[in-house]
Amino acid sequence: MRILWLSNAPWAATGYGNQTRLFAPRIRDLGHDMAISAFYGLEGGTLNADGIPVFPKGRHDYGQDIAGKHAINFNADIIISLMDSWVCNADELQKGAPWVPWFPIDMEPLPPPVKRQVEKAYKRIVFSRFGERMVNEAGLDCYYVPHGVDTNVFRPIDRQAARKKFNLPEDKFIIGMVAANKGYPPRKAFFQHIEAFVELHKRHPDTLLYLHTQVGGAGDNIEVNLDEFCQYHGLTTIDDVRFPNPYQLWMGFPDPAMVELYNAMDVHALVSMGEGFGIPTLEAQACGTPVILGDWTASSELCFSGWKVAKEDAIPTWTPLAAYQYTPTTGAILERMEVAYRAWGNENYRKAARKGALKYDADKVAEKYWRPVLADIAETLEAEKVPA
Repeated sequence: MRILWLSNAPWAATGYGNQTRLFAPRIRDLGHDMAISAFYGLEGGTLNADGIPVFPKGRHDYGQDIAGKHAINFNADIIISLMDSWVCNADELQKGAPWVPWFPIDMEPLPPPVKRQVEKAYKRIVFSRFGERMVNEAGLDCYYVPHGVDTNVFRPIDRQAARKKFNLPEDKFIIGMVAANKGYPPRKAFFQHIEAFVELHKRHPDTLLYLHTQVGGAGDNIEVNLDEFCQYHGLTTIDDVRFPNPYQLWMGFPDPAMVELYNAMDVHALVSMGEGFGIPTLEAQACGTPVILGDWTASSELCFSGWKVAKEDAIPTWTPLAAYQYTPTTGAILERMEVAYRAWGNENYRKAARKGALKYDADKVAEKYWRPVLADIAETLEAEKVPA
């Protein structure tokens, strides 16, 4: 098939850019012709990424005004979008080619704005078993293809050397959190994580919180001022909490640097209100770092090694998309941080994390899931061309 992939550019330092970079060339290597319509990461002209043309965005923030035209220009058989489906315009996209969204679901039940778009799709693909269940319960069918990670890159390395690269102390228990500081209240539950750490730090001064995210405070209501929140709770930078260099974060940390960062952590915490998947959770475990997660949405299926906050320890929160997410309580996160602290240095957790992540290796995902799913779609398209 000829496939137009609608998402972030493969060089973008985002979750969607990450998965585009992993899977666009792998799908091409399965025998499909690929092009990318980048609604983020490219304007004004076409570039080439590993032999795959990357077309620019148009005037619409999510490329809905131009992706269909790119599909016609590329003579695409289908458009696969990797993005939030509720921002898509199914009718507009399918003027170019049959639309097949590969989309997240991070709340329950299936939000009505999501259903209104994906029920018009030619085929549907979700990347969590939770999402599969939500779609099925809404009366729709779908394929399941999970996100993946390059386990040849994201792997365990010497932890002390990794800490030296990031100038992190060798004698402290480090809790890391890789997450975007976006929205209010933040979906990643930064406030609850920080408050939990404050109490843990009082008990155990040999702890440090590393927040790999935007510090915030730009005044644009997009980010919360996390540095200010930490200071309010008595946490001092360098000694108690660390943030990355904001310019380097904006430009994007290369994969080798992220491998060092995950290896420098004793545990990675991401008890989000809702996750469509959770790429940092997977990457951390591929590097042998156990995790703390919420036992809801897609996070439930990604804890190979670590600790979950029970759904009963979270507050159901109705969202603007007319579905529930779950706000974790500070006390519940604190309890899991305490248990993780007591397991400090236990290599069995690190081995189990790596073992679980290997099932999501990008090459395995391409072969086990993308190959048969795309073959089935191609077969259906071909059958529809044959007159009855």
